[in-house]
Amino acid sequence: MAMIPNLSDIIDKAPVEGGEYDLRITKVKETKSNRTGRYGCMMVIEIDGEDNANAIFHTIWYGNYKDFQGDDEDKSNMMWGMVKEFLRSLGLDPEQETEDSDLVGLEFSADVSYSDGMGEDDDGNVIKVGQPRNEITRITS
Repeated sequence: MAMIPNLSDIIDKAPVEGGEYDLRITKVKETKSNRTGRYGCMMVIEIDGEDNANAIFHTIWYGNYKDFQGDDEDKSNMMWGMVKEFLRSLGLDPEQETEDSDLVGLEFSADVSYSDGMGEDDDGNVIKVGQPRNEITRITS
C-alpha cells in the first residue's frame, strides 16, 4: 500500500486576481515573530464565493507588549495606532478590549492585491521571494 494516496481529487487552491472581495475571518491567534520577538494577532481570512482561493493570512503587529519591549515610545505608539485603525476599519471600538470571538466570523469587504512571489535582487535580477499570495491592501467596509 502506498504511503501517500492518489491526491487527484484534492483541489489545488490558488490566490485570486487583485480586486475588491467580501472576506470573513475564520481563525485568530496570538503570534510572536521568531525574527523580532514582536507579538501580533494573526488572522486566517477566507474569500467569500471563491471556493478555490487560498486563505489570506493577515497579521497586525503590536507595539511593546508582554516580554517584547524593543520599541521606543514613538514606535510603540505608532504600532498600536495601526492596530486601532485596523479595528476601527472593521467597525470595532478600539476603546474596548477585543477578544478573538469578536473577530472570528467577522465579515467585511476589502481591496485585495495579488503578488506572484517574484522580486529582484540587488543587481536587478528576477528572483523568487515567496509563494504567490493575496494581501489585504485596504478595508472598504
